[in-house]
Amino acid sequence: MMNSTKVQNFHHHGSLAPCYNDAVPEGSAGNLLKGSIPSRYRDGRGGVDLERVRLDQQEARRQVIQAMVRRIEKLWRLR
Repeated sequence: MMNSTKVQNFHHHGSLAPCYNDAVPEGSAGNLLKGSIPSRYRDGRGGVDLERVRLDQQEARRQVIQAMVRRIEKLWRLR
């Protein structure tokens, strides 16, 4: 929890940059996001293939758990 002096200092230092509407490029939100979605996850209709995302997340979780188990086994052997 922040005390009141920290909150006041935060507001007085102006740590947030101002947002100007002129800085936003023209075009639709779909065009802005198109470059941010890897082609691996795009479906044929311009959207996101949620099943591919789900499968990749599941694989990533599996890899993390395997790495944790290997690390625990290594630490256990050093004991």
